Amino acid sequence: MFKEVLPVKIIELLGEYVDLVVDIADTFHDSLKLLNEIRTGEARKKLADTMKIESKADSIRRQIIDILEETRIDPGFKEDFFHLVKKIDSVADWIKEAARELLIIPYLETPQPIREGINNLAGKVVEAARATGEAIKRAMDGELRIAEELIAKVERLEEEADKANVENRGKLLDYADQIKPFTLAILLHDLNQDLEEAADACEDAVDYLRALIVSWSKREQT
Repeated sequence: MFKEVLPVKIIELLGEYVDLVVDIADTFHDSLKLLNEIRTGEARKKLADTMKIESKADSIRRQIIDILEETRIDPGFKEDFFHLVKKIDSVADWIKEAARELLIIPYLETPQPIREGINNLAGKVVEAARATGEAIKRAMDGELRIAEELIAKVERLEEEADKANVENRGKLLDYADQIKPFTLAILLHDLNQDLEEAADACEDAVDYLRALIVSWSKREQT
């Protein structure tokens, strides 16, 4: 379906792009696991890898945009596709920000319940990123029913991530007397918020994917 109106190269690059964004989320989550296992050196390498993968993903994103700008398709369809790519990029950007926060946070000095909450939220982001990437690839292949199911899954995961975000903020208050210095609490809050923003960006991306599907369906009916 989308292959009928979009250049093959865009479809191929989009598949590579979403795979890299999922890889960014997975790598970040792996770094958290390593930190909890007190494997700090390996964790820092994973965080550095996150930055490298994001840089590669950004290069592919620019290629997609360059080709898209030269492609003659319906302006509304093109705009929605552009926003889809932009929101995928936001997922990567927010995870990169979370990685930067984690690089400077003395994570092992953070109270265990807060670390567990951050781990839980990061897990939701990974699931949402995977489902978002799969939904996009399924849609590009014309498997719209499966894509719609994955879109619904992303929306559920975003709600779960939002709940985890609120719970984590509550924990920051509950364990405030154990968080020293005070600036650590600010960094943890920012880390938590970065992950929530990443989950939000996943939902925004599938919202634009749904708009593309609706737009295509209307096109088919005319």
